Amino acid sequence: MIKWLYIHLLKGDTAMDNKVNTYVTSLKELLNRNNTKLPLTIPDYQRPYTWKAKNVIQLLDDVVRFSKFPEYRIGTIILHKNGTTLDIVDGQQRIITSLLITRYLNDKQRKELTSIDIPEHQRTIENVVNNNKVIGEYFERNPHSKEIIEDYFLSNCTVQVLELANLDEAFQLFDSSNNRGKALYPTDLLKAFHLRELKGTEERKLEMVELWENIQPSHIHTLFSEYLFRIKQWSKNKNVSDLGFSNNDIDLFKGVSEGDDNSELNWAKPILMAKNYVDTFNRQNQTMIEFHALPEMNYAFQIDQPMINGEYFFKFVDFYNKILEKQGFYSDEASPGANSILSLFAETKDKKYFRFVQSLYKTSMLYAIDKFSDSQYSMIENICFHYAYYPRFYFEQVQKKSINKFVINSDADIKNLFNYIAESYSTNQLSHFEVPIDDKLKDSQREKVKNKSPKIAERYLGGED
Repeated sequence: MIKWLYIHLLKGDTAMDNKVNTYVTSLKELLNRNNTKLPLTIPDYQRPYTWKAKNVIQLLDDVVRFSKFPEYRIGTIILHKNGTTLDIVDGQQRIITSLLITRYLNDKQRKELTSIDIPEHQRTIENVVNNNKVIGEYFERNPHSKEIIEDYFLSNCTVQVLELANLDEAFQLFDSSNNRGKALYPTDLLKAFHLRELKGTEERKLEMVELWENIQPSHIHTLFSEYLFRIKQWSKNKNVSDLGFSNNDIDLFKGVSEGDDNSELNWAKPILMAKNYVDTFNRQNQTMIEFHALPEMNYAFQIDQPMINGEYFFKFVDFYNKILEKQGFYSDEASPGANSILSLFAETKDKKYFRFVQSLYKTSMLYAIDKFSDSQYSMIENICFHYAYYPRFYFEQVQKKSINKFVINSDADIKNLFNYIAESYSTNQLSHFEVPIDDKLKDSQREKVKNKSPKIAERYLGGED
């Protein structure tokens, strides 16, 4: 952990008579070591410190420009009162940057400040080092600006603090009040929850954070919103709202905690027994695994299984991210075979016309492959293709809403493939799923599809005249 940054000890009453305790305080009060309140911390679920040189220089320029006024408000900070600490929900970028600036103030000012630990994300460390250099060079180029900032920064720059006792409410407030930064996704809430549930060492927790951070944020969002969430809902014949995966849905990815008393949870025993078996095998054979004499045993994840809280949530996400990468489902460019649907879609000029059915195709493919295997890829591909592309022939308009209606309440008399997969126990059962090509397919829509993509139409209709 990095020790030379500064912590905040808030001044004043922090009693939570109301849901939100709000007040304005100067940076001097915010960062003063003599304020004997709860220490400010940067929780593990926070994104890395991402400010670049342009952001730092902009802040410095703003402080100098507004120094003629009695006060300059540098933003709002949202804090979660978490036991004996105050966790930063919003404001990390400005706080860390402010702390870096204070390193260049005079000795008397620095002595009144104290240190803070921050998570050692690689991006955080790189940006901290780079921005520290940027600030030093800025003051070398602008010695007069340094004088102004020394006199003005701590005493006259202020922040508005919003302090809450409930983490979910703090996140919701972040979503509604932060106009500059990115709102936290439901996946951020899940990350925070499962880090708190993780029973391992700090090193293990950091390893799981790095596992998460190594996945592109857009891929994490896509994985949950386009695949995992829809599969969980549709396999149970439940609706997927127009809003998609939201904060209201995160409980779907919470389950059993290994450290709790689960004696009454019979449903949890098989999955925990399997986890313990995998962990025991890898622990007992650690040396052979490290020297590649024996492969590491992986947990046999299934999308629709109950979640194991903590470490295995992150492994679950990593597992399915790798499947999507392998199948080429993030880009639509990779193709498992010469005649694959991904190839046909990639060759299509008007991708917008097919985007919703193509998304449905990939989601159904993931579920089928996950439930069984890719050993019968051609059969699975054919079933998923005819199922997913049917709305393009049947409906005049194809949107998210019509796709959802098709899946769970099809007036085309097509069974819910996701529910069918969930209730199937063999690929032989799956092979009996049928999507009839009959008179319900509208002639006008057939012609549209043929005009948009002759190859897709030919593949779907089997070369009919």
